[in-house]
Amino acid sequence: MSIRVGKLSVWAGIILYILSLYNAYIYLISPSYSYYRLVNLHPPLWICAVSSILAFLPAFWSEYRVSRPSQVIYWILYIFAYIPVMLIPDFVRATPFDSFFIFKFVLLICLIILYFGGGLPLIRIREWNISQNLVTVGIVFFTMLLYAIMIQTFGFRIDVVSFKEVYDVRETYRGEANRFSGYAVVWLSKIMDLFLVTLGVLKGNMVLIGVGIVGQIYVYSVTGHKSVALSLCLLAVVLFCLRHGGAKFGVRFVWMILFLVVFSMVFDTLSGNITLTEIFTRRMLFLPGALSSFFFDFFSTHPKTYLGHSIFRGFVHYPYDANPSYVIGLNYFGSEEMSANVNMWADGYSAFGYAGMIVFTILLTIVLWVYDSISANRNFIISVALMVMPAWSLVDSSFIIALMTNGIFIAMGLNYVFQTEQRRELIAYQKNHLDAV
Repeated sequence: MSIRVGKLSVWAGIILYILSLYNAYIYLISPSYSYYRLVNLHPPLWICAVSSILAFLPAFWSEYRVSRPSQVIYWILYIFAYIPVMLIPDFVRATPFDSFFIFKFVLLICLIILYFGGGLPLIRIREWNISQNLVTVGIVFFTMLLYAIMIQTFGFRIDVVSFKEVYDVRETYRGEANRFSGYAVVWLSKIMDLFLVTLGVLKGNMVLIGVGIVGQIYVYSVTGHKSVALSLCLLAVVLFCLRHGGAKFGVRFVWMILFLVVFSMVFDTLSGNITLTEIFTRRMLFLPGALSSFFFDFFSTHPKTYLGHSIFRGFVHYPYDANPSYVIGLNYFGSEEMSANVNMWADGYSAFGYAGMIVFTILLTIVLWVYDSISANRNFIISVALMVMPAWSLVDSSFIIALMTNGIFIAMGLNYVFQTEQRRELIAYQKNHLDAV
């Protein structure tokens, strides 16, 4: 049986990615953030070997070619959520080979469900015959409305502070924000600005690209959220990896993320600090991985939430005084104000145990199946770009929040109504503009 070069490249990239995460955690992050529960309890080598095998296993069946948005989302969750959960909890658990390994095996099943969901036969979505001029006006009005809400609440200021200085900005933002401005911030930074940038790239329109980038800079200046700044980096990586129709997406994506992690480690080692590693690995990879362990430990011995703080509020008894993330923040970090945001699977466990992990995965698979079906007659690149950040939010937020607050429903609706030029013209756009990026 012959093995494609692309598959071998994916395997090699995943192995090096696992090794690089181990090195970044052991030698850079844990020594600096042990006070922040990112400790190194020196798990046995055989434990790390078993966890590494579990982290690597999906690479055997994962197809690096992508033709649907759900397949791109699968790779994002595999690299950013699944692998860190397999590796990092071993370092923060006094007894790493315990019942948390059951959590890992259930998570493996969840990833398998998500992968095979990306190959389901598409359903026919009835098209809504609406004038695209009207749609364009609606998009412009919606975007301007969101910015008007932000400017009304926060004023207009462009003040790009360094990542080390964002905490004062965040304190100011939390004091000024309200419910409507919060939604405006999320939908602009996760959906509309990235939509404008992607559309500008496809059309070769520098005005659209500039508006989207300036919009993200404005949101970052107001909120101080690192994810807003990193979203443009993630979008650029995804667009690059989608060149040539996504024929080598998995290969490129694995090696691009590996490059960012390794480059950060080398740069920080030479400069004597951990600035880049802190940005690209601690908050984005290591902390959600460790928090999965904390969520598991707490909700294994305390009552489940049954979403009593969320959609089932008023229908079930909720035994806590705060949302689950704040409960973990208080119990593990000693702060009532810390929101320990975790991935959708650990949140699912906190709600319904292992069944919650499976059910939320099936629901996400169904949502992505519908989104794939909508995208079948849409621009593939735009369809992916609209879903990148809402899907990335699944790495450090619940499925319900990602669905409603973080924009999955908004992305689905926008992708449905925004019918760009016919497919052969879109292919020409991608060939002439995207491949040149």
